[in-house]
Amino acid sequence: MHTIQAATLADFVSHIFQAADVPTHVADQVAASLVASNLAGHDSHGVVRTMQYLGAVERGETSGHATPAVEHETPVMAVVDAQRSFGQVAGAFAMQMAIDKARSAGIAAVALHNSSHVGRLGEWVEMAAAEGMIGLAFCNGGRSGGIVAPFGGAARRLGTNPLAAAVPLAGRSPFVLDFATSAVAEGKVRVARNGGKEIPTGWVLDKEGNPTTNPADLYEGGMLVPAAGHKGYSLALLVDLLGGMLTGGGSAPQEGSMQSNGVLFIVLSIAAFRTPDEFAAEAGAMVDRIKSTPTAPGFSAVLLPGEPEQQTASQRRANGVPLDDGTWAQMVAEAERLGVAVPV
Repeated sequence: MHTIQAATLADFVSHIFQAADVPTHVADQVAASLVASNLAGHDSHGVVRTMQYLGAVERGETSGHATPAVEHETPVMAVVDAQRSFGQVAGAFAMQMAIDKARSAGIAAVALHNSSHVGRLGEWVEMAAAEGMIGLAFCNGGRSGGIVAPFGGAARRLGTNPLAAAVPLAGRSPFVLDFATSAVAEGKVRVARNGGKEIPTGWVLDKEGNPTTNPADLYEGGMLVPAAGHKGYSLALLVDLLGGMLTGGGSAPQEGSMQSNGVLFIVLSIAAFRTPDEFAAEAGAMVDRIKSTPTAPGFSAVLLPGEPEQQTASQRRANGVPLDDGTWAQMVAEAERLGVAVPV
């Protein structure tokens, strides 16, 4: 296990991308987003993705020079073609557009397609909460991202299809919901594989459709399973319809298609529905009731969605970001190949 300060890690990742002809400002933005995921404890969407992104750049599937383009828009909606830009660039662009429209119209929806992997979906809805608004996001795996079997099935048909929401709360960090509709995000299996660890039963089926604890089986024709059985499966289909069909991003599996994300962002202005002070007072009272619940055996506190990530971020900012040996070795190998200095 390696531990590295967040600022040093972000600078290292940025220089790896810059060495692959990614403009400095884009490389910095992507690196900061990946490290922010590590800080939050979502290592599945952190710097473990560096090699994936770098490969996409070198194959011409992602361009650091591309910029998102608005295909058409009205005062309350827009459709954005990411033009194969980095997902962090496209995600920030689309969510900011939704925020700006909601500020004047009260509600807005922006559909994003043709985007590279957008990273941790919660990052984008948090942008809305930071502006005192409610953010929603539905992200599918595009035409090539099928790695999840439908409920009762034993073949890849769906993406991990995450959804996210963020709601501002007065006097405390926002409520942040962010989860895959599969039993686990694919990146968590990748982290386990890189760390030489087994995975819990109930995450993955092997290529024959049998439960397995070997993370490598996922990358040898295996498949993830839906979260909570038919419930996660139903949510995954909803995300495909909103993030894939409505945005024009398509759905998996289509052979030969490049990996992409389709995302539907929705932003609600609290002030358009009621006074922000009234909302803050009622939401605060509800949260206080939840937080004051007596704890069950084995628990020290009742946490809100988003609180575990906030606590982990505080710890990792102070103590550094831990990286498993496999991920670190892959990053060092790519850095050396590209002539990038490896931090001590």
